[in-house]
Amino acid sequence: MGYVFWLVLTIIFTVIEFMGPALVSVWFAFAAFITIFVSLAFDNLKVEITFFAVISVLAIIFIRPFAKRILSKSKDNFDAEAIDTSIIVKKIVDVTKEEKIYDVSYKGSIWTALSNEVFEVGDIPIITGFKGNKIIIKK
Repeated sequence: MGYVFWLVLTIIFTVIEFMGPALVSVWFAFAAFITIFVSLAFDNLKVEITFFAVISVLAIIFIRPFAKRILSKSKDNFDAEAIDTSIIVKKIVDVTKEEKIYDVSYKGSIWTALSNEVFEVGDIPIITGFKGNKIIIKK
């Protein structure tokens, strides 16, 4: 019974992790996976739960900061690589406000772009930065 429980828990935590954008349950999935092997060696639920709790805490304390540092570097690299890149305005979404909204094409994907300047479809602005998941553009 023990290893099946930990296998199911591993799958549940993994599915939860893939459903969200942040590193939330991967530590528990990792601990549950390791606990599968402990459950094969020890048929004691208290030992298994204690091991799961200890591995979860250790993973959060020691692996999480390292993983966040690695993931944030790739985001910073993406941002730095995109600055001063030319893109194409594909659609005018809203130009009635001070901060105008456009759909632009960047690396084959459509992104929402913001600018204080007015563009027409087909114009080629450059990326100056990011605001959340939106691109900031100028002429």
